[in-house]
Amino acid sequence: MARAGINKALVQRARDTLLARGEHPSIEAVRVELGNTGSKSTILRYLQELQASEPHPPSIRLDDELQTFIGSLAQRLAADAQAAVAEDRARLQRQQAAYEQQRAIDQARMEQLQTVHQELGVERQAAQRREQELNERLQTVDGECARLKAGAQHAQRLLEERTQQIRSLEEKHKQAHEALSHYRQQHLLQREQEMQRHERQTQLLHQEARHSRELLMRKQEEVAQIYLELERINAEQQMRVQDLRRQEHELQQALIDNARLMNALQTAEAGRQILQDEIQALRARAHRTLLERREDKQALRRMTLQLAQLHELLARLTTV
Repeated sequence: MARAGINKALVQRARDTLLARGEHPSIEAVRVELGNTGSKSTILRYLQELQASEPHPPSIRLDDELQTFIGSLAQRLAADAQAAVAEDRARLQRQQAAYEQQRAIDQARMEQLQTVHQELGVERQAAQRREQELNERLQTVDGECARLKAGAQHAQRLLEERTQQIRSLEEKHKQAHEALSHYRQQHLLQREQEMQRHERQTQLLHQEARHSRELLMRKQEEVAQIYLELERINAEQQMRVQDLRRQEHELQQALIDNARLMNALQTAEAGRQILQDEIQALRARAHRTLLERREDKQALRRMTLQLAQLHELLARLTTV
């Protein structure tokens, strides 16, 4: 029995539609035209009834069926080829878009690394200039230290000379005192006669001794001033030594910063090499994609050639 909703009029309408499109009204084609409804036996029965009811059934020649089959086959091949080409073209466009996006990302990363590389180069140059300045300052401090050491040695020699002069004056004073005592002992008997002469000589000696003491006091004051100057020089030398140590510490820190910058520069160079390798790999992938696209074009040309050959065969069959 026929299924609900399927009748002879619907089958006839589907059959006429297929014939109008130039398609063969087979059972499967009619069933598809009806929306995949109805049983095959019912559709076959209706088709047979419609064919029997026609007063002059159309006679289909073998060449018409072959032409219809070849045309349908050509359309199917062309549709399959166009679908394959469209799919390959869409895939190629997606790959090309992904490649362009990845290329933009890689370009941004490359520009960022170049910026970091330039900044590191500037910092390195600044560190080198600072190191050169510190070396110059260190040389200046070394020269100042050498000058201060020479001044201290000169002051020490001067102090030794002053000390020797003081000792010589003390020795002279001692000798004069001994000579005076010896003179008094030797000329004790002549003291009364030569009292005046002795008193004059004593006064002269006292004046000389007083002059010697004043000279000694001046020399002692000079020695005290020299000691104060030496203390001041030692204090300045200690301050300069501390400044030199601080500058040496700054130099060491600058050397450490320079080493850190060199490590960062080497890391940036390694990242740049990796990016270049990735870019080369992407270029190779793009080259392979272009080759595949060329092969697809060649396949499309072969399919077009086959279609042309089929059309020629169809034309020859139609002529025959």
